[in-house]
Amino acid sequence: MGIRAVINAPDWSPAHHRGEAKCRDHQLTPTRDNDVFFNDEALAMDICNGIYDGVVCPRRADCLHVAMVNREGYGIWGGMTARDRLALRMRNPGAPERWTWQPPSEAITTNLQESQWPAAS
Repeated sequence: MGIRAVINAPDWSPAHHRGEAKCRDHQLTPTRDNDVFFNDEALAMDICNGIYDGVVCPRRADCLHVAMVNREGYGIWGGMTARDRLALRMRNPGAPERWTWQPPSEAITTNLQESQWPAAS
């Protein structure tokens, strides 16, 4: 039995009227084996949410919708971790209109910030 998406991902290219998804051609994701959106959650969230360069991904809402409907259990989608997406789904079961981006949970933010910064000497 194969895994199949409930909905297909939209066109992430620059041809879309909202623009290209930041992750599509990001310089920090050169290979599938080294994808920051699955291997470095802190950096991926910074890219999606505009902390990295001051620009929120124009496709963040579309990305989150695809991840929520397809129940993506790994990686950063729509600027949220898998844990935060699950919490959002549990708070609003059967209400996809309420599945909108939320700031990272405190526990996640604390863990990411601690792992992001080197220890003081």
